This record gives sequence, C-alpha cells and structure tokens, in this order.
Amino acid sequence: MRILLLSTLALTTSVLAQTTVYSNAAPRATSTVIAGSDTGAPSLRYWGASATDGTSLFNFGGRGVSAAGTANTTYYNGLDAYNPTTGAWTNLSADGNPAAPGNRFRQAMAFDANGNRLVIFGGSSAPGLTSSDGWAFDLGTNTWSSIPNSNPGTTGPSDRYDAKMAFDPASGLVVLFGGDGPTSGAGDRLNDTWLLAGNTWIPTTPANAPSARSLFTMTSRSAPYNDVILVGGQDSAGVRQNDTWRWDGTASNWVQITPINATVPVTFGGGNDSVYDSVRQVVVIINGTGTGIAPSNLTGAGGWTSEYDCVTNEWRAYGADLTDQGADDPIIGNHQRFAVAFLNGKTYFWGGQNAPSVGDINLPFVKEYQASPLASAVSYGIGCNGSAGSALTLTADNEPWTGRTWSGTCSNLGTTTLALQIFGLSTASVPLATILPGFGQPGCLLLNSAESVTGPLLPAAGTAPISIALPNTPALAGQSLHAQVAEINLTLTGLWTSNGLTLTIGAL
Repeated sequence: MRILLLSTLALTTSVLAQTTVYSNAAPRATSTVIAGSDTGAPSLRYWGASATDGTSLFNFGGRGVSAAGTANTTYYNGLDAYNPTTGAWTNLSADGNPAAPGNRFRQAMAFDANGNRLVIFGGSSAPGLTSSDGWAFDLGTNTWSSIPNSNPGTTGPSDRYDAKMAFDPASGLVVLFGGDGPTSGAGDRLNDTWLLAGNTWIPTTPANAPSARSLFTMTSRSAPYNDVILVGGQDSAGVRQNDTWRWDGTASNWVQITPINATVPVTFGGGNDSVYDSVRQVVVIINGTGTGIAPSNLTGAGGWTSEYDCVTNEWRAYGADLTDQGADDPIIGNHQRFAVAFLNGKTYFWGGQNAPSVGDINLPFVKEYQASPLASAVSYGIGCNGSAGSALTLTADNEPWTGRTWSGTCSNLGTTTLALQIFGLSTASVPLATILPGFGQPGCLLLNSAESVTGPLLPAAGTAPISIALPNTPALAGQSLHAQVAEINLTLTGLWTSNGLTLTIGAL
C-alpha cells in the first residue's frame, strides 16, 4: 500500500481534470437504507417540496404513489419532519388541514433562516392546474399564514409549478426562479427572478439569467460561498440543459459557472433536487433523468449521482455502470422526485417515485448518502521554538480529499530562514540532534518517515504554505499521510521543526 500511495500521489491534477466518470463502488458514497425509518412516515408520495432547517428534513404535500412507483390522483397538503438524530418522524400539519395550503405537488419550498419558517409558493393541484399563492409555516408556533399576492405577476410571481426557491445567505432573502406557467407545454416556461423579504415579493431585473426553464435544481451554499446554485433543467424548446449558475445576492445577478469539464452532470433534474454538502463542499444530485450528453441517456430515471466539486470547479459522475446511465443503483434503483436535505453531515432523502426496478421495496424508508471515510487533519507532537523564538506551528487549511490539493500553513518562522515541507507514510519521533549533530537543534523532532522532502519555501510575514495534490483514486481513501515543516536558517547552522499533522484521506 505504501508503494501504491507514493505512485498515485505522483499523478498530476491536469490528468484528473479530464476524468469525469467514476464508479460508485466502495469506498465511494452509497445510499444506505435506515432501518425503521418508515415508522411514523407519511403515506408514500412523490414530487412534494422539501427543505431543511439544519435539524430536520421537511416534506410538504406531494402526489400519491405506490411502492412500485406508479402515481395515482391523490394529492396531499401535510407537512412532516424527519429528524435523523432521533430517527423519528413528526407530523407538523395534518393532511387535510384547512388552514394549510391546498393539496398540491411540484411546488417550491425553502427554509427562511431569518424568519425560522418554511415558505412555499405555487404548485399544481392536478396536472395542468397551477397556483400563485405563497405560504409561510412558522416553526416556532407550528402555524400557517398566507403571503399576499393580490395581483400575480405584479405583486408577486405569476401562476407556476416546478419553480424553485432557496435562501440566499448573502442578502438574507429567499430567491425564486423560473418554472412552468399555466399554459400547457414547454413554451410557457419562465426565467424571472423574485426575492421574498418577509411577506413582500420583490421583482428583480438581473443583467444575466439562465434561460426560461423547468425541472432544474437549486440549492443554497453556505460559507465560504454564500450564494445559490442552479443546475440544468429543460428549456422552452424542451431541450435538456447541463449548465450551472450561481445567484450573487450582493450584486443581485446570475453568473454562469464554467466548469473545467463539460460532460456532466449526467442529470438535468427531472424533478429531483440538489443539496449542498458543506462537509465535502460539493453540490449533489442523486439520480434523475439524463441530459443526452454522453454518458447520460434520455430515458427514465437514472442510476447516476452527479456532484459539482465547488473547490476544483469540476462536475463528476458516479454510477454502477460506467457506460449506461440508465443502470439501476444497487440500493435505490432508478429513483427520483424525492424529498432531500443535507444535515448532520449527510444527505437524507425519502419518498419519491421509483420506476419498477431494483430497490422498490426500500421506497418507504429514509435513505442516507455520504462518502466514507471522511477526511481529517489531526495535529500530533509539539513544534520546537524556531529561529524567531516561538514554537513552529503547522495548521491545516482544508481537509485532505481525493481529487483535491491539500494545503497547510506553518507560522512563527524567522525572517532570515527558509522552510522545507516533509511528507511521510508513517509517524516517527527522532531527535534532530541525533540525525544532524550540531545542526539539528535540541528538543526538535522529526515526526514522520520523510519519504518526501521538498522546498525551499520562502516565508512571508513569518508564515509558509505547504501543499500536496491528491488524485481522485479510490484506493487512497482511508490512507494516512503525515506532514511537517522544517525551518533552516540561511547560514546553514540551525534546523528546527514544527508539530506534525496526520492527514486521513477522505473519499470525495
């Protein structure tokens, strides 16, 4: 394994950038059924609306569906919450509640962090019947209230379904975009953007915007991005899109993202939604119908997961069959239009519609999705006092994930010194004075096996960066790499060392 680790670390990131399709076999993230999570769950339904407050996965409304994935003509208006910490479902507003929004599916919903409330807009009470009403559910009092829209299209968004809403961290407002209008057919698709401030809808006129579309995904990204990401959809001509956009709440404008590759996502949404995984800093779309761009197909739900790496600006696709996007996921089959949220470090999803295939028996259960193992960077040992008289301290700037560059920073370096980065495959504790008598300073230790020593690095303001590129190689997941920095003075009469970091490589 040491030889494998060294050889794979020698790969360049330019090669990785061209590779966009990967197997979802372990240790990649897979969907796992949570035993007992069907207890207390709502009756099976799909294409409701979902959101999260960081504690629970909420599902509002939806259309009835059988365990085999066949839709019926029953529509719901219940609001339910699943808490993955307790493993319990809670009904917050019963189906049939006259004080709630009417029965519907394909509506937009978001969590408004400033108001501790869920907001809902539009939807369809039956195929072809749309609405323009907005509602808020106060999570403190468990009560519904309407959001005024007396003149749809002027005082608020017009009638629509399949619009999306997301909370914008930059402005503190809820953003609504696009959807299908009341006229039958793709030609009535919209690309207007509205902001919701309290109970007031604010129209916007951004200089740039995605084309009119439906069946796209939209999700909020937390710090350091603090924006909203929109992906894919189907335009007014019925053409499936694979573009990526971000809403800049500071500039009130849409900005198209140009990823380093163009062959994924393999899904345009098709009723699925995306979530932002803040642990891995990726936007995740689980399954969904294809874009028609290889290796994606155009039929049915797909067995792929598409992920946008926000750090490397790269789309990647993970599937059970690298040549057939229609291949079933081994756990969830061809699954779409479910309630989904990211919380507790994992993506959770429930309900939805599953074309008859592998995994139908699991439809009533909540599933969780997360890569394993997770990345970590843990300090060990103690840095000795360097040339400036303070302990050399190495800290991690990020986590070591496959497919990314890990970086760290060493501080308290002197003004007339250079730094060396040291990486090893095992830990050590060897006094420098025994390795380099008269040069290695007393009390300073070499803390790893030092298979790689590179530099010199020129400190700036007492700090120096170190880094290492990690290939997107599944075999690296769970392996450990150890980092340290050595300081050497320009007169070559002294050598000091920092603490060490144990980097456990996570499967991105």
